[in-house]
Amino acid sequence: MILSAGLGTRLLPLTDCRPKALAPVRGVTMLEFWIERLARCGFDAVYLNAFHLREKIDAAVSARKWPVPVKVLHESVLLGTGGGIRSAAEFAAGEPFVVVNVDILSNADLGALHRRHKLSGAPVSLLLHDWPAFNNVAVSADGFVLGFGREAQEIHKKGGSTRLMAFTGIHCIDPSTVSNAALGAPCDIIALYRGLIAKGDPPAALFDQDIFWREMGSVESYAKLNRELARLDPGLFSPIETGKAFSIHPEARVAPGCRLEGSVVIGRGTVVEDGVRLKDVILWNDVRVEKGSCLKECIVTDGMTVCGSHAEKVFAPERK
Repeated sequence: MILSAGLGTRLLPLTDCRPKALAPVRGVTMLEFWIERLARCGFDAVYLNAFHLREKIDAAVSARKWPVPVKVLHESVLLGTGGGIRSAAEFAAGEPFVVVNVDILSNADLGALHRRHKLSGAPVSLLLHDWPAFNNVAVSADGFVLGFGREAQEIHKKGGSTRLMAFTGIHCIDPSTVSNAALGAPCDIIALYRGLIAKGDPPAALFDQDIFWREMGSVESYAKLNRELARLDPGLFSPIETGKAFSIHPEARVAPGCRLEGSVVIGRGTVVEDGVRLKDVILWNDVRVEKGSCLKECIVTDGMTVCGSHAEKVFAPERK
């Protein structure tokens, strides 16, 4: 399951235009990346929940043929992480299933995670790693989760052999874990995990310190990820293109007299007119950058026209 129903408030104003699942990274949406990756890892179906701008997710799913069946689970109210997972559990046929957050990019081997979870005997397995900025999960010496957030910090302060790790947003869940949650009602999955800890049946902590993991939940981290991928080796995150400074869609038009620097992404149907200078810029689809303009560290969303000189600015339609 891909958790993709959130409002994406930290990504505003980008998420006024597209839901997080359709945010393009080097020209490929996160939805495309995760469906393709799950298929390559051996999963035979993908479910995703949709609330914010769900009609756009429906259109994106319907627009192409996927390597595995893909089903969109509509939420009439925002169900939260637990409520969304509870809906997907209806289709799991009693088998453990993997859940990923749509706003992360990782090369984690999800098939191996599924196999490790089944061997753990735990109701849930969380994939963890050491990422100091996000280390807020307390883990016991024998590899079980003891707490989250503030209580994790308190547990760690008491000393002993516990350590703090970061949750990747990737977990493997037995459907029975969420079966007591009301179907169609809002619920927080971390609250359910706290309940398991209280009952003495805690989630297993599975570690993979060698994975590549980035979050793109904010405008800053989204822009930074696009730039970083340009510097990595080619072929690391297919179908996302890596290892190239410039990612230009075949249906974009860039005038010969333009100057591109740093990392530049130019989407489908976008027109960059003569004499334009772009440095560390992301242009979504159907954008027009007028003659002689200069953009530095800017993001321009679908259908916008830009002229003049601008730095560190996001161009998006005005909110109604």
